[in-house]
Amino acid sequence: MVLTTYGQIKTGVNDGYIHFGDSMIYLAACMLPAPYAMCAASIGASLSDILSGSAVWAPATAIIKALNVIPFALMIKHLRKNGKDANIINKGTIIMAVVSGIITILGYFVAEGIMFGFKVAAVSSILRGLVQPVGSAIVFYAVGMALDKAKFKSRVIGNL
Repeated sequence: MVLTTYGQIKTGVNDGYIHFGDSMIYLAACMLPAPYAMCAASIGASLSDILSGSAVWAPATAIIKALNVIPFALMIKHLRKNGKDANIINKGTIIMAVVSGIITILGYFVAEGIMFGFKVAAVSSILRGLVQPVGSAIVFYAVGMALDKAKFKSRVIGNL
């Protein structure tokens, strides 16, 4: 919520904004059990919408951000089954950041289409379409690699 609320760039279209807070959702999805990560994503991002004066987006955000966790949860489950989930950043989570970004783009396109019309959604989606998912993925990769280097997942998460 903090990174989304205080690190945003207003687009000036339909009370929307661009942020890189999704990177924290990706990290949570890699380290927390899926239900906890989904709740953290939904609540944190929705609160950010409310605190940012964009409350109209909060219901859609709650759904979209919960959906962002699902690709990671499925990949982590697969990696655990094969004993390969020691690191936050790996081939699977790199791919899931892309999948999650696509969920964000499509989710907000549909939500904006329902709220404001699909012609408006098509134009405004171009404005923020790739910036938020790509920026969030870059932040996720950078922070995840730093945490992997510090062996955060095995030292902290492994001891819970």
